[in-house]
Amino acid sequence: MNRFLRKNITNFLVGVNVFILLTLFLTPNSRADVMEKTLDNGLNVILKKDTRAPVVTSHIWYKIGSADEISGKTGLSHALEHMMFKGTKKYPGGVFSQAISKLGGKENAFTSKDYTAYYQTLPSQYLEEALKFESDRMNNLVISKSDFLKEIEVIKEERRLRTDDQPEGIAYEQLYASAYNNSSYHDPIIGWMEDLNSMTEIDISNWYKNWYAPNNATVVIVGDINFEKTMDLIKKYYGSKEKVKIKNRIIRDEPPQFGEKEISIQIKGKPSYIIMGYKVPSLNTKDVDPLDCYALSVLSGILSSGQNSRLQKILVREKKVASYADSGYSMFSRNDPLFLIDINPIVGEKIDKIQSELQKIIDDLKKNLVKKSELDRIKAQVLASEVYQRDSIDYQARILGMIKTSIGDISLIEKYTENINKVTASQVREVAKKYLVFKSKTIVTVNDEK
Repeated sequence: MNRFLRKNITNFLVGVNVFILLTLFLTPNSRADVMEKTLDNGLNVILKKDTRAPVVTSHIWYKIGSADEISGKTGLSHALEHMMFKGTKKYPGGVFSQAISKLGGKENAFTSKDYTAYYQTLPSQYLEEALKFESDRMNNLVISKSDFLKEIEVIKEERRLRTDDQPEGIAYEQLYASAYNNSSYHDPIIGWMEDLNSMTEIDISNWYKNWYAPNNATVVIVGDINFEKTMDLIKKYYGSKEKVKIKNRIIRDEPPQFGEKEISIQIKGKPSYIIMGYKVPSLNTKDVDPLDCYALSVLSGILSSGQNSRLQKILVREKKVASYADSGYSMFSRNDPLFLIDINPIVGEKIDKIQSELQKIIDDLKKNLVKKSELDRIKAQVLASEVYQRDSIDYQARILGMIKTSIGDISLIEKYTENINKVTASQVREVAKKYLVFKSKTIVTVNDEK
């Protein structure tokens, strides 16, 4: 996974990495191994059978992330994720975590711009234990002032370590804050420090009551399961949960951009860094041909997938101006995302020179058709990674949860390979010409302070 994405786990599943994960489902009989239902209280349920090992992963995805927050109240979704581990009246403190560990399992959670998810992976015979604990904290979480005051300091320190003290983290955050004037993607997932300083336990409690409900959630279970027995367990632990009236989500339309935005950051004693983003559509974007999104994914692969990709071959090996170069794109975003490119320059190389070489690569993609051999190589990588990645039931659950929560239609998984294979060299050239343009571009550079 790209380095700027590893540090921002919520942009998880971008670019050609989505190719890899989607191949988990690209077998002729894969659909027969998936069950999808919605309970009377609105809870979405997706079950996928994988009996190669006596293990199961149990996820719950809430359709709430930083994109649902407003200015002055940023960081709520991520802070609530932290507080969800503080316990309920029935299972206080670390009882949940300790129980999963004793059963030989592991658990964790992650927050993104589009969703918040919690999961446990453990021996399949203990699935009921995971459901018992997870369902309890859907509506019984205890949010005390003392716990909050301790945890908010942990979150502030996390922000310092991952963003404020990291040039790449600062650049990534500034890229989104500068690229988007009004879109909900403007604000960082962890929140601005000023908002963390003013946040209260009441803010967290209200956020919890507004969004954590069965009719705003999807349970995803993958592994060694029996569909009927598993569905009975889900009904047992979630079926009595009451719906809540979900607040209307605030729609923050992004105004037109009139030209390239360029931000220069000076940090003493730190290596140079370049990150840029072009505003592009996702599969949720209205009045956009969905094939544009598949072509953008292929374009990202051409730029950065493998040692023979354009960025690696030209910037790293031939021109020797960069030690690292990557790209990323997520077609499954709820709102219009950024097509990302980031570069670590070789020490001493001028950033202007690197930008010039990068622009030549982009201009070539706009002007000339990608050769069939190069296009076929990228498409082949979709299938080449299948055997390796199919070992992870967690990734299988993640792709199902992400697509259901962000797009709403897991049948896209079945169509993925077909649509990728439809992409032509002409379409790659057209999306490069249409979307990789100056009026939708924002670039952030980090330079050593003079």
